[in-house]
Formats: sequence, C-alpha cells, structure tokens
Amino acid sequence: MAGYYHSSFTRYWMLEEEDDDIFHLADDDEAEVATYNHLVQCESSQRRRRSNAPPKEIRPRNTPEDDGHKKIWTDYFADHPVFNDRQFRQRFRMRKHMVLRIVDAVEAHNPLYFKRKHDCCGKEGLSALQKCVASLCILAYGLPADAIDEYVRIGASTARESLQHFCRAIIEVYGPYYLRAPNEADVERLLAEGEERGFPGMLGSIDCMHWEWRMCPTAWQGMFTGRGKHPSMILEAVASRDLWIWHAYFGMPGSNNDINMLQRSPVFSSYLRGQSTPVEFEVNGHTYNMGYYLADGIYPEWPAFVKSIRHPMEQKTQRFSQQHESARKDIERAFGVLRARFAVVRGPAYGWKIAQIKDIMMCCIILHNMIVEDEDVHASNTNFNDIGDIPPVYADNLDRAEFVAR
Repeated sequence: MAGYYHSSFTRYWMLEEEDDDIFHLADDDEAEVATYNHLVQCESSQRRRRSNAPPKEIRPRNTPEDDGHKKIWTDYFADHPVFNDRQFRQRFRMRKHMVLRIVDAVEAHNPLYFKRKHDCCGKEGLSALQKCVASLCILAYGLPADAIDEYVRIGASTARESLQHFCRAIIEVYGPYYLRAPNEADVERLLAEGEERGFPGMLGSIDCMHWEWRMCPTAWQGMFTGRGKHPSMILEAVASRDLWIWHAYFGMPGSNNDINMLQRSPVFSSYLRGQSTPVEFEVNGHTYNMGYYLADGIYPEWPAFVKSIRHPMEQKTQRFSQQHESARKDIERAFGVLRARFAVVRGPAYGWKIAQIKDIMMCCIILHNMIVEDEDVHASNTNFNDIGDIPPVYADNLDRAEFVAR
C-alpha cells in the first residue's frame, strides 16, 4: 500500500513539474514574440523617417482662426472689398462676375469634389472658392503648386489635384459652347468682317504654336524635340479678328510641322462629313460655297487656304501681300494674348501626363474665349490695369442664353 502511494505521489510530482516547464516555455515564447514585434516596429519607424530625426509634425493650414475662404471673400468678393475691380482683373485675368459664375458652375458640375465638406471632427474643409482661386492663380501666374498655400491655405498636392479637377470641369461644362464650330450667325458675321477687310469668304487665320514640355520623359525627347532645344507640343488654332479661337487641336509632338499637324487635325472633319455650316460668297461674279483661312507659305495649295505671294513685284501683288500679312496677324495676336493672359502657357509645362497638359491648354483657351465674349473689344488689353469698371457686354445669342440657363 505504501508502494502504491509512493508511486502515485511520484507520478503527481512529475506531472506538476511537466506543467511548470510548459508554462515557463509559453512565457518565454510570448516574451520572444513581444521582443520581435518591438524590434520590427522600431525598424519600420526608422525606415519611414530615414534618419534619427524626430517625426515630422503636420499642422493644418486652413484653421478656423485663419480661414482661407473668409480671407478671399473679404479681400475680393465682399460688399466693400479690400481690393478694387481693377486689381481683381489684374490678378485673376477676368472680372468678378465671371469668377463667381465659374465657381458656381464648377461646384454644381462636380459637387463630390468641390462642395465644402466636414471631417469626422466637424471641421470644415476647403471650399469651392478656395480650389478655384488656387487653380486660377496657377493658370494666371504660372506659379508652382506650393507657392499659393500662404494665402489660399491649400496644400501643394491639393492644389495640383484641384487644378486637374478644375480644368476638367471647365472643359465639360463650357467646352461644348466655347469650343464650338461657327454656326450660321457666326459664319455670317465672319464673312462680313472678311469682306470689310478685303477678303470675302475669309473665316479666320490658321497657324501653329509650340508649348515647351520641360518634364518630357527621356525616351520621348527625340520625338518631341523639333526646331527648339527642348521638347514641345504643338497647338493648331484658328482665330478671328476679335481674338476668338474657333478651332484648337493640341498634343502633337514638337518634331512635326504645320503640314503634319494639318494631316492629323480635325479642322475639316465637319466639312468632309457634310455637317459644316453652309458658306456662300461672291468674288468677281463667281459664287463660291466654301470659305477659306489665311495661312502662311508652308500650307498646301488647297482652295481652303489663301497664302501670301512670296516675291511680289507688281503694285497689285504688293498690296495683296501687305493686306494678307496684316489680316493674318489675327492668329498671332490670339497666341500673344493667350500667353500674356495665362503665364502657365507662356512658360514650360511641368506635367508628366500628356492628358493633363492638354486639359490645361484647352481650359486656358475656353477661359480666353469667355473673356473675349465678356469684354468684347477690350479683351485684347493684357496690361490688366485699366478696364476693371467696364459693364459686362453679352452677345444677343439665344443659343448661348439657353446653354447658360441649363
């Protein structure tokens, strides 16, 4: 009996020792796992910082005490603003009612991005006015995205994102009207202007402009480098005497010339499809049903182009060449005003994606046409100093009224 108790006690003691060993092993495993996790966290935090410097402190820019929306509204849009209308046009390249119209249209078109929201703490975010003003400042002055945060209170990455959404909204809202082909009323007016200047049947002047692309990928630089030292993209445009740009085709590599652009351009697509506006004019007793553009010497010998005489010898040919060169300056003036009004087009393009650069160019052209319509004969003033108090001028166009009403 004593042997039985002794064996039972021995077995119980051995089981207790085995449980203690397992318990201590479990404690050791948990300690090793905790130590390993701590080392991984330390290593990952050092990898994120890439140095032994303290972590970066992020401070919000648009605080309630220094709200960018209130500052912009007080300075420019209040009943008694700090800056007058002349200063407003000088800085925004357009008049006040146009900016308010654009802000409302952009916010209504894309409320998911431009509508002011609140975060989880109830703090107000950026308003549509802040995002539109930041985009207009970048377009007007060609500023980098991180140069406007001191006043607008918007970060650099948000400013770049706002510019992309702003350009896309402008194209989608106003592009169908301000990038349209001439309708019957427009053709009638253009023909009357051409006949007044001695060119019956003229619909405008056509030419190309290069925009330097500084951030062109190295593999593409040979294709995009043409006559200049840097890569560029080409804009083909048609403009009339009032500087309205009726046709814009952008994105071809800079190694092309005007003829290559013409072969890819949709400038005559509507005419080939039979959808163009009918044109009819008479010269020397002959009736013609196709208008033409004034062009330089590189364009082909097509009936759609009227070019200057290369070496005029007679008085008649000299007179024609002089009038032709004078009228063809419309497109050069349009390019000059576009560059003077929007410095982002005057300087090199720093974007990486062709689609985003194209949106910026088309947005500038649409805004340019909107300013031409709003300011009429004063749109060519690029001093931005002395026409802030001119009342708005609107054309009597039912199509435009119906379009804006939508």
